Amino acid sequence: MKGLNRRFTAVLWIVLILLICTFWSLFISGPNRVHEQVEAQNEAKIQKKVKGIQGLTTHVFDYKTYQGYTKNTLYWFNVKGNVITTRKMSTLNYSKAKKVAKNKYGIKADEIVLGYGYNNPCYVITGDGSMILIDYDTFVRVYERGLSPNE
Repeated sequence: MKGLNRRFTAVLWIVLILLICTFWSLFISGPNRVHEQVEAQNEAKIQKKVKGIQGLTTHVFDYKTYQGYTKNTLYWFNVKGNVITTRKMSTLNYSKAKKVAKNKYGIKADEIVLGYGYNNPCYVITGDGSMILIDYDTFVRVYERGLSPNE
């Protein structure tokens, strides 16, 4: 009788492990793989549209956008990989954006990247426990918020 109980317990453990593996693959790993596949498709579409694009990054604010550049042009793309807007590379001015963030809004930049605000390309600046989006063309604040300690 003890041998039967041990076998039954072992079978139950095996069933439990199989159920956990199945649920993990369906509900955790599965959606992540789909997300990675969609990202790869979007990036491939962008690379096909703009030959030689580099530095492709993703920014999520009001909606998801992609940013990248070529030798002479900065690009912003929507979630479908279509160009939203472009700017000449010569207009990129990180140092002015950092100065505006510090002098006008009191935020010393720890990190600065390109993103997209509500309707405009932006400099996304984080530092001093805050994040600020500064309009790419006018250097006016588009959005600002404090960050929680683990962001």
